[in-house]
Amino acid sequence: MIAGAGRIAWHLGRRLKAKGLPVALVINRTASHAETLAQALRCAWTSEWSEVPADTDWVLLAVRDDVIADIASHLAPHVPGALVTHTSGGTPGTVLEPHFSRYGVFYPLQSFSFERSPVWSKIPFCVDAASDADLRFLKKIAKTIGNLVYRVNDEQRAALHVAAVFANNFANRCFSIAEKLLEEKDLPFELLHPLMEETLAKALHDSPTRMQTGPAIRGDEDTIRRHLEDLSGHPEWRELYLAISKSINPGLLKTE
Repeated sequence: MIAGAGRIAWHLGRRLKAKGLPVALVINRTASHAETLAQALRCAWTSEWSEVPADTDWVLLAVRDDVIADIASHLAPHVPGALVTHTSGGTPGTVLEPHFSRYGVFYPLQSFSFERSPVWSKIPFCVDAASDADLRFLKKIAKTIGNLVYRVNDEQRAALHVAAVFANNFANRCFSIAEKLLEEKDLPFELLHPLMEETLAKALHDSPTRMQTGPAIRGDEDTIRRHLEDLSGHPEWRELYLAISKSINPGLLKTE
């Protein structure tokens, strides 16, 4: 059973079905969303907790972090024997412990969107469970629908999630700023594509720390000051530029 009907629920549900692991039920508080996903998975759907079968064996909570505990409390009376797992990287598995005797985490480390199809063989699945038997089950499921499977405990996953925010969300924000800077000068973002590809290729090939380039690592304060002047019309971007530069080279611009 899947609780939720967002991006992760859609992709995991369809992947499970494609690998011969059909989903029996979709539940979502917005009935129309539950119905739409259930139609794609050819399964039952509901928006009512009372309609969840008591013999449900596995529940995948594919919902926002801030509602996991609330949904768990509503679900608990209806699935007394189920293994219940959430898909969050930033929430500990123990958030489920007050509600279920069998609980765990089934976290695919990827940014999902409706517009792109995941490459499942390249997605790490980070799993954990309160019991060895349930851990073996989650590893088997992850191996069936993917390829890369790791046992990651709550402490490790918390650090992994922070690292993922830097590598994904913050990096994408920097791409967005770069795109807007070029737009202001009527330049296409495609100009940066080869540089972005080379940066990622080098980071994947070797340590990103050893691969660091640019004016900050060189201590080129004249160039940095010119860049800061160019960014004077965007004080928040200027502040970010300065903070990142100093994180690369703490000895820069002592008077700033």
